[in-house]
Amino acid sequence: MNKEPEWLKNIISLPEINMNMKFFGGHQQSVPLGWKIEREAHFAFEIMIILDGVQQTKFDGCSFNCYQDDIILIPPGMPHENSCISPTGMHYFCVHFDIDDPEIQLNILMLCSVKLNKNNDAFTKIKSVLQKYITLIETNTFSLREKLMTEKLLIELMLSLYDYTLLEQNIATLSDNSSLILAKSIADTIQQNFRTFTKQPIKENQQLLSMHEIAYALNISESTMLKVFRKVYSISPKNYLDQLRYNESKFLLHQPNLPISEIAETIGYQNLSHFSRQFKQWSNLSPKEYRIHFQKNGR
Repeated sequence: MNKEPEWLKNIISLPEINMNMKFFGGHQQSVPLGWKIEREAHFAFEIMIILDGVQQTKFDGCSFNCYQDDIILIPPGMPHENSCISPTGMHYFCVHFDIDDPEIQLNILMLCSVKLNKNNDAFTKIKSVLQKYITLIETNTFSLREKLMTEKLLIELMLSLYDYTLLEQNIATLSDNSSLILAKSIADTIQQNFRTFTKQPIKENQQLLSMHEIAYALNISESTMLKVFRKVYSISPKNYLDQLRYNESKFLLHQPNLPISEIAETIGYQNLSHFSRQFKQWSNLSPKEYRIHFQKNGR
């Protein structure tokens, strides 16, 4: 192998880009009172803006209403249901996207509440990108140029969401609100334990901590942990761990020669059947079906 030239060591290079982003299912629709999407989960992010009317969204034991210009972001694997509760009906735009960069993905998972914060300065940027998608749909022309525009807008959406997470992180850092600080500590503890475990899942005495053990490690009660975490992130700590496990299992299933039993063990399931049942709850597909789907469709 040739030695790297000295001059090359001293230059500033742009970062290498090696990530996959996917976009699919983008559509707008007007629906009547009583319209309902039964409980479901997706293997990608879902982002939706309410253009008119009122939607009720339920997930993880919570329920809230979404009004005109509200934006909701459903993480991968989160069971949820949506329904129209407006007497005059509802109009919405919805799209699914995914990105395999773990840092960006985790930032979105940790710092984006399901109902996005309108007081965050990046909210208007996200809304603007979604409106551009709607304009693109209304042209009803999908040549190569429109496909490239769709991809360009996806990058804009990722940048806007990333800016949103940075601002949310700054709010948490600068705030004296102890709930924000504690919730971040809970998320960090869950994430660190999960990452340590997945690196060496069969190491002696290495195990995923239970929610009770997470609370004990932080010297708080389990009920306090649940209340604080849900208040800040709009999901339970267990649901956050499930999202980490689901994202990791998807990544591992993209490797065709890796046995599914090994994937189950890597993310903390000793029983393959248990993992298969759980994965199907997350994605509506078995691990084997998901792997075949990804190989055929690339998403």
